[in-house]
Amino acid sequence: MRTSQNKCIFVLLKIKSMRKTLLLVFILSLISLKSYSQFSISAGPSIIKGFGVAGVYPGFHISGEMSNDDVQTIYARLLLVSSKKGESFPTAVSSISQQDTPFNIELNAREKYNYTLLELGKRYYFGEGYESGFGAYGGTTLGVVFNKISYEFDSYDEVKYKANFATKGSIIGLAGGLSGGIKNSFNFGTIFLDAGINYTILSALSSADLAQPEQFRSLFFSVNIGIRKDFY
Repeated sequence: MRTSQNKCIFVLLKIKSMRKTLLLVFILSLISLKSYSQFSISAGPSIIKGFGVAGVYPGFHISGEMSNDDVQTIYARLLLVSSKKGESFPTAVSSISQQDTPFNIELNAREKYNYTLLELGKRYYFGEGYESGFGAYGGTTLGVVFNKISYEFDSYDEVKYKANFATKGSIIGLAGGLSGGIKNSFNFGTIFLDAGINYTILSALSSADLAQPEQFRSLFFSVNIGIRKDFY
């Protein structure tokens, strides 16, 4: 029992550490971008859709962008997406002492899953360009994907029984992709809408005992809408 508790505490600490690391990398990226001539900050709502997974994950993004000229920019974006529950599935919990009757209890479990995405990329602007007017843009992206996973069970005696797999964990992955969008600049700022497709090239579970999440998909889509404010 103590070993299981220690493992859960370790996983939770690892999750908090990874989120702090992603936030730190994002802040350092913004500081790096700000050292150039023209810099912008943008924010707004986002959604992520996993290929073959029902429903979407709503969330929020904040990003920084730096222009080399009126055609090319580089950017960093942090996208935080709320958790979503999957369909319930049958499983069993087992006696800790191995002396309880029954030894196994069948019940239902439900997966809870979310996304945190740190995205870095390069954009090329067409039309009236990055700084003013109407335009379109596209480019390549590289992202660090962090997924937090947990499993909720029907009620059972947790003193006598335990799950047969880890109930909390995370997936850390490296993803590459393409993105594109449109924007229009006004006196108060720039309104934009963009979308991207990403594929997780490498991924790793934080625990070998964690059940493979049904909601994990290597291919996922993102859509972002927001307002951008430029600084010179």
